[in-house]
Amino acid sequence: MAATSHRSVCPYDCPDACGLVVQVDGGRAVAVAGDPEHPFTRGALCPKMNRYQDTVHHPERLTTPLRRTGPKGTGAFAPVSWEEALAQTAERWRGIIARHGAEAILPYSYAGTMGLVQRNAGHAFFHRLGASRLDRTICSPAKDAGWSLVMGKTPAPSPDACAASDLILLWGINAVATNVHGLHAVREAKRKGAQVWLVDTYAHATAPLCDRVVLVKPGTDGALALGILHLLDRLGLCDEAFLAAHVQGAAGLRERILPGYPPERVEALTGVPAATVRELAEAYGRARDPHLRPGNGLSRTATGP
Repeated sequence: MAATSHRSVCPYDCPDACGLVVQVDGGRAVAVAGDPEHPFTRGALCPKMNRYQDTVHHPERLTTPLRRTGPKGTGAFAPVSWEEALAQTAERWRGIIARHGAEAILPYSYAGTMGLVQRNAGHAFFHRLGASRLDRTICSPAKDAGWSLVMGKTPAPSPDACAASDLILLWGINAVATNVHGLHAVREAKRKGAQVWLVDTYAHATAPLCDRVVLVKPGTDGALALGILHLLDRLGLCDEAFLAAHVQGAAGLRERILPGYPPERVEALTGVPAATVRELAEAYGRARDPHLRPGNGLSRTATGP
């Protein structure tokens, strides 16, 4: 029997939900490719999904629970049945609840997959159990809190919006590795004449796709951002009506903070030449429709949001 094609969706923990075309022969997946008709992923897959059939059918893939039989870190495990694993877990949890109460059990997980059924499947069980409740990821809620403190309820721009932009600023993101599908819109904008700038601490794989690469000392990009704001203000490139209507604290920032970040001081702090700081600020301030795409790294530092 000839292999047949079936459409599917990537099961991994990624919000892109990549479209797949899976070749099946005799009930077994023999090839996996990106779905070219998927409107966002457009047939592109990350390395995790290329040759996914080898992962699915790998002889070392776990198909049964394992119980640790030696000290932690030794890798000593033995397979047990699902019945035995569930009975042992239930016995331990009953003991914890009897001694300390149900809130002593803290479910810690995230999506596993981004499907709503799979992602939230355990919630009802743990809620009924009375276990402690926790946001299902630690890093994203911290980042969301930082975004909300600064941006309020302002939504993030749509990834597709940059296709119409005339200047795209990739800030702290190696998009080739972590935002492969977002690059579709970046490349589309470049074909239309947009400039693409990259701000990061080293010239990674995304750098060759960019028109300008601005390298900063690690941990100093906040100073670069303030230097850009300093120049936008000094050159009269701010939207004053928008600031007055929608931005809290703009006057205080302008009066007390921005004067301390002229291009020369920014160069001393970041390593970025003052002339480049000026070029970047003017390019961003005079762009018709600039698109800023920050990476997640901003929320992974002590001084980040």
